[in-house]
Amino acid sequence: MKRAEITEQFKDLEGINEAKKVYKKLAKQLHPDMGGDTEDFKALNEIYNDFIEHGLVFDKDSEIDLELEKIISHILHYENIVIEVVGSWIWVSGDTKEIKSHLKELGFKWAKKKVMWFYGEMKSRNPKQKSMDDIKAKYGCMTVQTKGRTKITA
Repeated sequence: MKRAEITEQFKDLEGINEAKKVYKKLAKQLHPDMGGDTEDFKALNEIYNDFIEHGLVFDKDSEIDLELEKIISHILHYENIVIEVVGSWIWVSGDTKEIKSHLKELGFKWAKKKVMWFYGEMKSRNPKQKSMDDIKAKYGCMTVQTKGRTKITA
């Protein structure tokens, strides 16, 4: 299978979950232990990693992965929190102490060094810690607007 044919398989996908399905299907075909070619398998990994890092574009017309949209919809109504989609992760900061148990139920984990909650798959720990600014620069960032309530003063 040529690189162009592999790349074609990742076009018009609607999210990371679809990309994972395509990757797994192609990995079964192209893996050297399954009769595939080593170079084709390397190309698949490069294309898949590129899609994960750059496949989701965050702007006014962006489409967030459906799984992330569902998670965001569960926390969007809370006040005094900041929700950011960074790559394929959701990061939540602000006044989260009161909603800590709800975040845990949804699968969020606490990032002690960043003092934020995150949702998303961490493949492995990176021995070299990166700042949030570095992570945002690498993967892109979109802040999700929460529904704020207007306070009426007497």
